[in-house]
Amino acid sequence: FAAVPLAGFPQCSIYRSNSRMFHRSSTASNSDDGHASDGGGSLSATTQDVHSHPTTSQNQENEEKQQPHPTGHESLLRFLLLPNQVLIVLTLEFLNSFRSFGLRFVLYNYVTNEFGISDVKAGALLGTKGFIDIIFGTIGSIMVDMIGVRRISIIAMSVAIIGRTLLAFGRSTTSLYLALFLFSPCGDALLSVGLYRVALKKLTTPLTRPLAFAMSYAVSNLAGALADVCVDKMRSSLKDVQIDDENGGGGGYLSGVFTPIRQFIVVTWVIVLVTFGIAYCFLEDWTVIDPNDLDDDEKRKQSTTTRHQTSLENETDNDDHDATTTSIILPADALPASPMIRPHLLQRWFPTHYDSVQAIEDEHHQMEVSNDDNNFSTSTMIRRRSLPKYQMYRTRYNHDHDTQANSPNEENSSTSRCSGLIKVVNQVIAILKLRNTWRVLIFGFLSFTIVLDWTASEIVLPPFLERRFGEKIPIYTIQSINLFGCLILPPFVGALTTGREDFQIVMPGLWLMAISPIFVALSPNVGGACIWQIVMTIGEVLWSPRIISWTASLAPTGMEGLFFAITSARAILGPITDAVMGTMNDKYNTNCPDCRDQYGHFCDVVVNNNDNANNAVQCVSAQEECNLFLDNQQQQSCPQTCLECPTWVPTDPSTFWYLLMIAGIAAPLSVWLFLPFLRGAHVRDDRCYGLFRVNKARIFGICGAPDDDQDSNINIRRRQGRQVYGHLDSNSSSSNSTSSVMANGVDIELT
Repeated sequence: FAAVPLAGFPQCSIYRSNSRMFHRSSTASNSDDGHASDGGGSLSATTQDVHSHPTTSQNQENEEKQQPHPTGHESLLRFLLLPNQVLIVLTLEFLNSFRSFGLRFVLYNYVTNEFGISDVKAGALLGTKGFIDIIFGTIGSIMVDMIGVRRISIIAMSVAIIGRTLLAFGRSTTSLYLALFLFSPCGDALLSVGLYRVALKKLTTPLTRPLAFAMSYAVSNLAGALADVCVDKMRSSLKDVQIDDENGGGGGYLSGVFTPIRQFIVVTWVIVLVTFGIAYCFLEDWTVIDPNDLDDDEKRKQSTTTRHQTSLENETDNDDHDATTTSIILPADALPASPMIRPHLLQRWFPTHYDSVQAIEDEHHQMEVSNDDNNFSTSTMIRRRSLPKYQMYRTRYNHDHDTQANSPNEENSSTSRCSGLIKVVNQVIAILKLRNTWRVLIFGFLSFTIVLDWTASEIVLPPFLERRFGEKIPIYTIQSINLFGCLILPPFVGALTTGREDFQIVMPGLWLMAISPIFVALSPNVGGACIWQIVMTIGEVLWSPRIISWTASLAPTGMEGLFFAITSARAILGPITDAVMGTMNDKYNTNCPDCRDQYGHFCDVVVNNNDNANNAVQCVSAQEECNLFLDNQQQQSCPQTCLECPTWVPTDPSTFWYLLMIAGIAAPLSVWLFLPFLRGAHVRDDRCYGLFRVNKARIFGICGAPDDDQDSNINIRRRQGRQVYGHLDSNSSSSNSTSSVMANGVDIELT
């Protein structure tokens, strides 16, 4: 990264966190009342006499109350000023989502059509794969916190290349099982547990995080939508490709019939290779902070350090109250950051909004001068946000701490490995004691039934459309309605709802998504499927990106990967749903193998068989002759769908979609019952975290209405010096009693 200052702003810095040496970046001024100002941008707006003015934590609380939420355009400007490493992460997210979504969408049809596996067995196969993915994904999440995003990404991609090679070119069930049960979990699963979510969390600040995760969500869905379109384009325009080996047979590894679906999997294999190259060359481990927009953990560190330094300064010079200093603790090797988009380009692209935000600094400066003349305290004035002052530093992982600590005694490597394992176990226990962890876990399990819509979209919808309406139906284009909607809408929703409380947006989204399957149940055809995708998408873009951002904001600094792994425990139920969906296909959406060839093509071409004495016609597919003969006098066309297959047993698909809707409605109802606890506004003694409170706001919370007592309860707890829920820092010493108590996730008295 080039050391380039942001034009027109105070110096922004890149710095490495590996150094334990720090320096203070300060500004000082003298005035009649002993106040010093940072120009509206630093962590503490004023440094005051500790004997006569509020504490640092109180100043921070006042600033949080006085500063309004950023507007949509300001949020966009702040996001575009983030470092360009964000673009690298979003690019990797796009490629990773393309190969991941692409495989998930076609895998069920690929397994059942090209390997001749039944619906029930295919569901069990995908369910088993899901369980193995969870195991390797948990291991990967722990390793992310130990060795970093870059190393995990490169290791996972190296293994994923092997697995995708077997899946794209293998012909036997042995190669299929090796790919699904060994190499895919070791490779793909490590990339699917929020690896790039950890990187994005470290590269953003609290104010930019909602929009950044909305952009990530949109990029991911863009990749999935393009994968859908690509699959359908290949299905409609490409023919089967026959490749023979050198001897003219079909026994070579690269030989055989490549259907359009298999050709698409080869495309995803190429994507994996490209992703590996980009990650190896460009991906780095960086962390971004803004001194004016710190995470809660960073605020506590700065507050603790500031109080300690103020105490030392008062001891050394207790009589000097005229000169005051505003301090931000920075590492000694801080360097300027390089923004994603240069400020002069932003000023050219958004002149009105850019200049209006720039004018805030001048307006705030004039307010301070006027206040100084009239002896008013600047801490009582309404603060407005200026453009950010981003800083970056090399992320220091737990492995780096252990390496430095154990380097003098290399002969004790086995002891260090044991201590490392014990440390991970202790971290897991500490995270499980955090109330934040249980907030995310409880929401995950309560909302489990609504994510069945996603599983049905991947496992039930494609065979439902193909078996009932034929191969010419644009199955994956219909499926891409959801992904294109999730591409276009999240950035707008994220920008427009930045100032809203999370569950004001989440609850309406849950309800919309829950009732969406009713349209397919009432009209089990292509039109009903399209309406389902549209309504489901509207609900999804309201709640899903917001919950991702909410979860990331609750993650303890330095242990995001482990936190995401633990709070993703809901995924353990995913394999069960895969198996259930396979059973549902077998019961309500049965296949017709007698009317399809070994590659899944329908036997829809009529061929006169002169050798048949009964004057019957034979049905053939694009690849081979089928063992299906029709009476030339009774039926003149071969089946193009399972509905036309003479041996197919009819089923009623509407029953499945009604069951899916009923299961989905259980999610918002369950979330509503636990909503006061999920919002984190109440303590244990307040009628069990507010769960048993009965008032108008509690009842209307079923639609997302805010809790009337939420803000007042939080402020009361802060004024009492209590913490609503615990936080944890991975680098805090176990001997620190305050950190130890805070890790227990209980209400404590701050000292």
